[in-house]
Amino acid sequence: MLNLPLVSFVVTSYNYEKYILKTLESIKKQSYKNFEILVVDDCSSDNSCKVVEKFIEENQDLKITLFVQNKNQGQMSAMMRGLKEAQGQFVSFIDSDDILMPDYAKIHVQTHLKTSLAMTSCSIIEIGENDEVHTFNSISSPACETVEDLLNTEKNDYKIIKAHFGGWHWSPNSSAMYRKASIELLLDYKNTDKWRICPDKFIMNYAHLIGGSAIINAPLIGYRRHSSNAGNCTLVTGDKRLHSDKTTLVNLNNNIKIRPEMIKFLWQEKEKLGLRNVLKLSLRCL
Repeated sequence: MLNLPLVSFVVTSYNYEKYILKTLESIKKQSYKNFEILVVDDCSSDNSCKVVEKFIEENQDLKITLFVQNKNQGQMSAMMRGLKEAQGQFVSFIDSDDILMPDYAKIHVQTHLKTSLAMTSCSIIEIGENDEVHTFNSISSPACETVEDLLNTEKNDYKIIKAHFGGWHWSPNSSAMYRKASIELLLDYKNTDKWRICPDKFIMNYAHLIGGSAIINAPLIGYRRHSSNAGNCTLVTGDKRLHSDKTTLVNLNNNIKIRPEMIKFLWQEKEKLGLRNVLKLSLRCL
């Protein structure tokens, strides 16, 4: 008998005690059952850890572990801690305010096995602070040709991305599943403090650079818009109060630094990647 690949859900947690239980419950309800959960708490000052500990106590049948950072180091550092501990062939980094649809893991794994890419990213449903649905047609998701394509999870359509390095061609962080082998080299990256916020910009572009990516035309996560997350809300759906000039500045700075940071990292890893590969990948970054 062939064995199903193990999926590692790395849930990064920081002061989201209001939402994290819903996130964990949505992972628990996955139709794909071969998974583990690794919660990495980045020194929350609220009761997030207590909520997670209670969930672990009440779900002894799940493979779930809580790791607490020794100091607040930002989201990318928490993600790399989870990646280091992950045992799965596939890894998803889940924000602790988002909700996964039941077939999230199943459809991601199916797509990976059909494509042999480094990363898949799905479409999203925008939800609010109280789980209200704002839209299935999010500005944060790549466009689908029809609404039917967006809503049809059974059809499992996907589109392989052909795009230049450094842009944004995917849905937000929780939407993605990676082949662990394709991103493990990032454990050597030392400048995680440069990506305390919105690290998915760096990680997704790296994965796409190394092994390509695809968009799944199905809304497999509920992406939560609220006053504390990094993504701006549209003036049409959701609440315009959630717009933030700080978020705009973060995104601009990320666009400026991603190329020099990636090229510097690639050259740091030239012994593992090989000089020819480093030259080729560096040119693609430019």
